[in-house]
Amino acid sequence: MLPQDKPYLTGRTFLFSIHKGEDLLLAVQHFCQHHQLRCGTISAIGAVERATFGVYDQKTKKYNKINLDRELEILSLNGNVSIFDDKPMIHVHIMFSDSEGKAWGGHLMAGTRVFSCEVSIQELSGEPKVRRTEKATQLPLWANPICIK
Repeated sequence: MLPQDKPYLTGRTFLFSIHKGEDLLLAVQHFCQHHQLRCGTISAIGAVERATFGVYDQKTKKYNKINLDRELEILSLNGNVSIFDDKPMIHVHIMFSDSEGKAWGGHLMAGTRVFSCEVSIQELSGEPKVRRTEKATQLPLWANPICIK
């Protein structure tokens, strides 16, 4: 551990379902705001009626949005909660599969409609990670990254 790092301890653990028809990202954001979660890890499994996600174009510094209007399984959803503009920000990546087992994935965006979804959030106590827009990437990244060379 580097001198400026302070260890995170586990806090509350949340296990909950998201109702059919709800927007996956907005439901998780609302849950985190309601429970005043400022730092933690997120995972989920389930299925969606339609998906909206993005892949970041490093040259244009913009997300290319992908919409799939079909039934998909959530193979994996992983990410975190941290603070951006004094509010909890949900940063999650998601992997889907279609009825033929073809995989799709990227950065979860608003517009993904849940069929069924079980979410697990592990709160981390201590100083929350804070995000700021980084000039080089134009992404809201943790303000205190650790770079080991």
